[in-house]
This record gives sequence, structure tokens and C-alpha cells, in this order.
Amino acid sequence: MENASKALIIAGAILISILIIGLGVFIFNGASSTVKNANLNSQEAMTQNNQFEQYFGERVSATNVKALMSLVRSNNITANTGEEEKIITVIFGTAESTPNSVSSQVKANKTYTVGVDDTDDDAYYASGFIKKITITEN
Repeated sequence: MENASKALIIAGAILISILIIGLGVFIFNGASSTVKNANLNSQEAMTQNNQFEQYFGERVSATNVKALMSLVRSNNITANTGEEEKIITVIFGTAESTPNSVSSQVKANKTYTVGVDDTDDDAYYASGFIKKITITEN
């Protein structure tokens, strides 16, 4: 009888050990997939931001500003289909404008300063995507 009770205690300890190991593996897999998704989102944000940042600078031609507005317009159309955290707002001068409006106001013989106002806490989404592009005439 004494051997049987020891065998039951050992069997119970083995079952509890297996449950603890299984729970640990489950938690590890969940955490590792979360970390992979976080890295993927930051890389996706960097990739998307790079296509806009190539137009940033202090002496940007009107042609490049219009090309940027075309890119922003197509980005916003795509973002409206479900990804609200990718819509980009354009600040032209001191007022918020649409890409179409900016394209029509840009003058061919002028240069522009284009970029993201790093002093503005609202310039990027929490996910790292650009939220506001600022354009000023030089």
C-alpha cells in the first residue's frame, strides 16, 4: 500500500511538471509571435516612410512637390480602404490642405522646404508611420 501511494505521488508530480512545461512553451510561442509582429510593423513603417522621405529637403522643386502629392494622394486612397493609421495630412504653409489643392498652388519657378516637423508630437502615428508632411515656400 505504501508503494502504491508513492507511485501516485510521483505520477501526480510528473503530470504537474508536464503541465508547467506545456504552459511555458505556450507562453513563449505567444510572446515570440508578438515580437515578430512588432518588428514587422516597424520595418513596414520604415519602408513606407522612405518612399515619402526621398522628396524631403530644403530646396525641393515644384515638380518634386507635385510628385510627392501624387504619392500622398494614392497612399490616402489605399489607406481609406481600411488602414486608418496610414492616412497622411499635408500642411501647406500654415494651413491643412489636400494633395490636389497643394498641387494646384505650387508654382513652377519656386522651391519648397518639405519634411516632417519633428517638434510636432502629432507628426507620426504611434506605429511609426508618417502622419503629417509640412510644405513651405522658400
